[in-house]
Amino acid sequence: MPPSESKLNRWIVTAAVLAALTVLWAELLRPPVVGLADNGDYQRVMAWAGLDHTTDVHDERYFSFLRTTYRILPLGSTRGGYLSSEALLALAARFLATAVGAGTIFDLRVLAAIHIVLYVLAFGLLLRGARYLEPAAQLAAAVLLVFFFTDIGYIGPFNSFYSQTASLLFLMLTAALAAEAIARMELSGARLVLFYVCAAGFVTSKPQEAIQGPLLALLGLRLAGVGRRGAAKKPAVWLALALCAVSVWYGRRTPMALREAALYQVVFYEVLPHSPDAAADASALGLDPAWLRYSGTDAFEPDSPLLDPAFREGLLARVGYRKVAAFYLHHPGRAVERLGRISTKIWSLRPSYGNLERSAEHPTRTLTRRDAAWSRWRLRLFGAFPITALGVLFVGNAAAALGTWRRSSPRGRRFRETVLAAILMSATAFIVCVLTNAPPDFSRVFYIAEALCDLILAADAAWLVQSIAQRARA
Repeated sequence: MPPSESKLNRWIVTAAVLAALTVLWAELLRPPVVGLADNGDYQRVMAWAGLDHTTDVHDERYFSFLRTTYRILPLGSTRGGYLSSEALLALAARFLATAVGAGTIFDLRVLAAIHIVLYVLAFGLLLRGARYLEPAAQLAAAVLLVFFFTDIGYIGPFNSFYSQTASLLFLMLTAALAAEAIARMELSGARLVLFYVCAAGFVTSKPQEAIQGPLLALLGLRLAGVGRRGAAKKPAVWLALALCAVSVWYGRRTPMALREAALYQVVFYEVLPHSPDAAADASALGLDPAWLRYSGTDAFEPDSPLLDPAFREGLLARVGYRKVAAFYLHHPGRAVERLGRISTKIWSLRPSYGNLERSAEHPTRTLTRRDAAWSRWRLRLFGAFPITALGVLFVGNAAAALGTWRRSSPRGRRFRETVLAAILMSATAFIVCVLTNAPPDFSRVFYIAEALCDLILAADAAWLVQSIAQRARA
């Protein structure tokens, strides 16, 4: 790479990082800050970090607005969480806050600052990995990455204890290390270890991400050149196997209460209320006919039958996700109807509850419209035909990658294989979300699936501009 082009890449990386930092500071650290109010899930991470709300008033704790101050409690004094890589970030923020004299009050913006540092690091590494591209392609990638991923739909959860933030951060870091591996045409040593560490951080962020472990393990093997003569096989192979083992272990550690609630939502909040013959569907799922009276109810209602141990035991004994998947396989029309009904929510990350700190101008349940241009544009572009848009994105990219793979350079092949991995991961994420989720609010469900789509779109733009620039140069 000529020195002039290397210098240009540094300028592009610096400009993109500074642009991202400016938006992140303005939205997440400057009052009134943007975040995402607690819907009841904060406790899953706060419990591990020894943090809790400063109020017992329900309406001030949940949904209405973002709270930025929390009590610091002795570690181990709170319960109710589940293991997540986000808990490690929350613990780091807690220790940082206490080290600078926070006393007994934790400011959520300390955690946001840690999120910001990791995020801009991923930005810089991603664009550094694009240094072999034509300057115009590098610039296209930089502009789109900053525009897409500083959207409030993505960065809002940075001021929160939701584990999806760790999902995005570790996904972006994994993608950045993959880009660097493509640029260097190798993945070895410390970078190899870091790739699998970040991939492990991603698959252990939320239970629904655990299924992605084998795909990331396979991508790491390809980037490390396993299967090529002279490749250092052992470290990559062992790390890939370890990632798969971590994925299985973490998936099995999903708290039973979380499984019960998610399964209840799928069956009683989704399948039965939209059934043309609820009794027949209940029979197909193996439900007790007496349970039909719960159709349309929410797992989180105060009088939910999930509070009855006998009901919980009976539900898990009779119904599981395999049975739900089999139900949709035997009733493909119902699966298509389900997909069509929630398809309008696929391209939107806008929450239905407060994402602003409370102030005189923003009293309660206020949604900011700042830095939400991509959220609006994406909905306008794809919202009218959401499933078709997904199909075109996935099938079009897969056809382009496979159709040009053979005549590509070794670096081009690694790029195309990475795009294919992103397609498979995004499709898997969508399928998992559709089959295993039925929450009242879908704004956080498709978070990672959409992030992967936007990474693919940014890669497409760089790929297209690169092709045009190369032909013009020739």
